[in-house]
Amino acid sequence: MAKGKSEPAKQMDALQAALRPALQRWGFRGRGRTFNRGTQDGLTQVISLQMGSFDPPGTTPIPGLSRILYGRFAINLGVHIPEVARYHGGGEAKAVVQEYNCCVRARIGGLGPEQSDLWWDLVQGASLAGEIQKRLERDGLPFLERFKSRDAVLHELMSPGGEAFDRPARIVCGIILATRQRLDEARRFARCAGAREA
Repeated sequence: MAKGKSEPAKQMDALQAALRPALQRWGFRGRGRTFNRGTQDGLTQVISLQMGSFDPPGTTPIPGLSRILYGRFAINLGVHIPEVARYHGGGEAKAVVQEYNCCVRARIGGLGPEQSDLWWDLVQGASLAGEIQKRLERDGLPFLERFKSRDAVLHELMSPGGEAFDRPARIVCGIILATRQRLDEARRFARCAGAREA
Protein backbone atom coordinates (compact mmCIF):
# COMPACT_ATOMS: atom_id res chain seq x y z
CA MET A 1 0.00 0.00 0.00
CA ALA A 2 1.41 3.37 -1.02
CA LYS A 3 2.24 5.78 1.76
CA GLY A 4 0.27 9.05 1.72
CA LYS A 5 1.80 12.49 1.35
CA SER A 6 3.51 14.09 4.32
CA GLU A 7 1.81 17.00 6.03
CA PRO A 8 4.42 19.50 4.69
CA ALA A 9 3.82 18.18 1.14
CA LYS A 10 0.06 18.69 1.55
CA GLN A 11 0.66 22.20 2.86
CA MET A 12 2.94 22.93 -0.11
CA ASP A 13 0.26 21.62 -2.47
CA ALA A 14 -2.25 24.04 -0.93
CA LEU A 15 0.17 26.96 -1.24
CA GLN A 16 1.01 26.05 -4.82
CA ALA A 17 -2.69 25.84 -5.73
CA ALA A 18 -3.24 29.29 -4.20
CA LEU A 19 -0.31 30.76 -6.17
CA ARG A 20 -1.15 29.10 -9.50
CA PRO A 21 -3.68 31.76 -10.71
CA ALA A 22 -1.13 34.57 -10.28
CA LEU A 23 1.63 32.52 -11.93
CA GLN A 24 -0.66 31.75 -14.87
CA ARG A 25 -1.62 35.43 -15.13
CA TRP A 26 2.10 36.25 -15.41
CA GLY A 27 2.46 33.70 -18.22
CA PHE A 28 3.99 30.80 -16.28
CA ARG A 29 2.99 27.18 -16.82
CA GLY A 30 3.95 24.55 -14.31
CA ARG A 31 4.66 20.95 -13.66
CA GLY A 32 5.34 19.75 -10.17
CA ARG A 33 6.76 22.62 -8.13
CA THR A 34 8.43 24.33 -11.10
CA PHE A 35 6.94 27.01 -13.36
CA ASN A 36 8.36 28.13 -16.73
CA ARG A 37 7.74 31.14 -18.96
CA GLY A 38 9.38 31.64 -22.35
CA THR A 39 10.73 34.99 -23.53
CA GLN A 40 10.66 36.41 -27.05
CA ASP A 41 14.40 35.76 -27.27
CA GLY A 42 14.01 32.02 -26.65
CA LEU A 43 15.08 32.01 -23.00
CA THR A 44 13.13 30.27 -20.24
CA GLN A 45 12.40 32.04 -16.97
CA VAL A 46 11.86 29.73 -14.01
CA ILE A 47 10.16 30.04 -10.63
CA SER A 48 10.39 27.01 -8.37
CA LEU A 49 9.10 26.19 -4.92
CA GLN A 50 11.74 24.24 -3.00
CA MET A 51 10.80 22.23 0.06
CA GLY A 52 13.41 21.73 2.74
CA SER A 53 14.83 18.23 2.89
CA PHE A 54 14.04 15.70 5.60
CA ASP A 55 16.99 15.18 7.92
CA PRO A 56 17.52 11.79 9.58
CA PRO A 57 16.22 11.45 13.15
CA GLY A 58 18.64 12.85 15.68
CA THR A 59 20.06 15.48 13.33
CA THR A 60 21.16 18.51 15.31
CA PRO A 61 21.62 21.85 13.60
CA ILE A 62 24.95 23.57 14.13
CA PRO A 63 24.42 27.30 14.77
CA GLY A 64 25.91 29.37 11.99
CA LEU A 65 26.64 26.30 9.87
CA SER A 66 23.45 24.31 9.37
CA ARG A 67 19.78 24.37 10.23
CA ILE A 68 16.87 21.99 9.89
CA LEU A 69 14.74 23.01 6.89
CA TYR A 70 12.20 20.19 6.91
CA GLY A 71 8.70 21.71 6.93
CA ARG A 72 9.99 24.91 5.36
CA PHE A 73 10.25 26.18 1.78
CA ALA A 74 12.08 28.73 -0.35
CA ILE A 75 11.40 30.37 -3.72
CA ASN A 76 14.09 30.01 -6.41
CA LEU A 77 14.35 31.96 -9.67
CA GLY A 78 16.38 31.24 -12.76
CA VAL A 79 16.93 32.01 -16.42
CA HIS A 80 17.84 29.20 -18.82
CA ILE A 81 19.86 30.14 -21.90
CA PRO A 82 19.89 27.14 -24.28
CA GLU A 83 23.37 27.58 -25.77
CA VAL A 84 24.94 28.20 -22.37
CA ALA A 85 23.30 25.07 -20.96
CA ARG A 86 24.41 23.11 -24.01
CA TYR A 87 28.08 24.03 -23.60
CA HIS A 88 28.37 24.68 -19.87
CA GLY A 89 26.22 22.23 -17.96
CA GLY A 90 22.52 21.57 -17.92
CA GLY A 91 22.34 20.09 -21.42
CA GLU A 92 19.37 20.39 -23.72
CA ALA A 93 16.18 21.64 -22.09
CA LYS A 94 13.60 19.08 -21.07
CA ALA A 95 9.85 19.69 -21.29
CA VAL A 96 10.13 21.66 -18.05
CA VAL A 97 13.34 23.55 -17.26
CA GLN A 98 14.39 23.18 -13.63
CA GLU A 99 15.92 26.09 -11.74
CA TYR A 100 19.15 24.18 -11.08
CA ASN A 101 19.69 23.95 -14.89
CA CYS A 102 19.70 27.75 -15.21
CA CYS A 103 22.86 29.82 -15.55
CA VAL A 104 21.32 32.91 -13.92
CA ARG A 105 19.93 32.01 -10.50
CA ALA A 106 18.69 33.73 -7.36
CA ARG A 107 16.64 33.02 -4.28
CA ILE A 108 13.84 35.48 -3.50
CA GLY A 109 15.22 36.35 -0.04
CA GLY A 110 18.48 37.55 -1.60
CA LEU A 111 16.54 39.95 -3.82
CA GLY A 112 14.37 41.43 -1.07
CA PRO A 113 15.12 43.68 1.88
CA GLU A 114 16.59 40.76 3.86
CA GLN A 115 19.38 40.22 1.33
CA SER A 116 19.74 36.73 2.76
CA ASP A 117 18.48 33.19 2.42
CA LEU A 118 14.79 33.08 3.34
CA TRP A 119 12.77 29.98 4.21
CA TRP A 120 9.10 30.12 5.21
CA ASP A 121 7.35 27.73 7.58
CA LEU A 122 4.87 25.50 5.72
CA VAL A 123 2.54 25.29 8.72
CA GLN A 124 0.98 28.50 7.39
CA GLY A 125 0.40 26.82 4.00
CA ALA A 126 -1.91 28.65 1.61
CA SER A 127 -2.21 31.63 3.99
CA LEU A 128 1.27 32.65 2.77
CA ALA A 129 0.12 32.95 -0.86
CA GLY A 130 -0.57 36.70 -0.60
CA GLU A 131 2.88 37.42 0.87
CA ILE A 132 4.64 35.20 -1.69
CA GLN A 133 2.74 36.82 -4.56
CA LYS A 134 3.74 40.31 -3.33
CA ARG A 135 7.38 39.29 -3.06
CA LEU A 136 7.34 37.81 -6.54
CA GLU A 137 5.79 41.01 -7.93
CA ARG A 138 8.18 43.28 -6.03
CA ASP A 139 11.43 41.31 -6.25
CA GLY A 140 11.11 38.20 -8.41
CA LEU A 141 9.50 39.44 -11.63
CA PRO A 142 11.75 42.54 -11.85
CA PHE A 143 14.78 40.26 -11.44
CA LEU A 144 13.59 38.02 -14.28
CA GLU A 145 12.83 41.09 -16.42
CA ARG A 146 16.48 42.15 -16.09
CA PHE A 147 17.42 38.90 -17.88
CA LYS A 148 14.64 38.67 -20.50
CA SER A 149 16.97 38.52 -23.52
CA ARG A 150 20.56 37.70 -24.38
CA ASP A 151 21.28 41.42 -24.80
CA ALA A 152 19.85 42.05 -21.34
CA VAL A 153 21.95 39.21 -19.87
CA LEU A 154 25.10 40.64 -21.46
CA HIS A 155 24.23 44.12 -20.20
CA GLU A 156 23.62 42.91 -16.65
CA LEU A 157 26.67 40.68 -16.40
CA MET A 158 29.09 43.03 -18.19
CA SER A 159 28.04 46.32 -16.59
CA PRO A 160 30.15 48.00 -13.87
CA GLY A 161 29.09 46.49 -10.61
CA GLY A 162 27.70 43.52 -12.51
CA GLU A 163 28.89 39.99 -11.99
CA ALA A 164 31.16 39.65 -15.02
CA PHE A 165 34.15 39.53 -12.71
CA ASP A 166 33.35 36.04 -11.53
CA ARG A 167 34.11 32.98 -13.59
CA PRO A 168 30.54 31.68 -14.21
CA ALA A 169 29.31 35.05 -15.49
CA ARG A 170 32.33 35.37 -17.79
CA ILE A 171 31.62 31.93 -19.24
CA VAL A 172 27.94 32.81 -19.79
CA CYS A 173 28.92 36.01 -21.60
CA GLY A 174 31.62 34.24 -23.61
CA ILE A 175 29.25 31.55 -24.86
CA ILE A 176 26.56 34.07 -25.84
CA LEU A 177 29.15 36.17 -27.69
CA ALA A 178 30.68 33.12 -29.42
CA THR A 179 27.30 31.94 -30.71
CA ARG A 180 26.83 35.45 -32.13
CA GLN A 181 30.16 35.11 -33.94
CA ARG A 182 31.71 37.86 -31.78
CA LEU A 183 34.72 35.60 -31.35
CA ASP A 184 37.36 38.14 -30.28
CA GLU A 185 35.17 39.30 -27.39
CA ALA A 186 34.32 35.69 -26.51
CA ARG A 187 38.02 34.76 -26.42
CA ARG A 188 38.73 37.68 -24.11
CA PHE A 189 36.07 36.43 -21.67
CA ALA A 190 37.37 32.85 -21.91
CA ARG A 191 40.95 33.98 -21.17
CA CYS A 192 39.81 35.99 -18.15
CA ALA A 193 37.76 33.06 -16.85
CA GLY A 194 40.70 30.69 -17.35
CA ALA A 195 43.14 33.06 -15.64
CA ARG A 196 40.88 33.36 -12.62
CA GLU A 197 40.63 29.58 -12.39
CA ALA A 198 44.42 29.07 -12.50
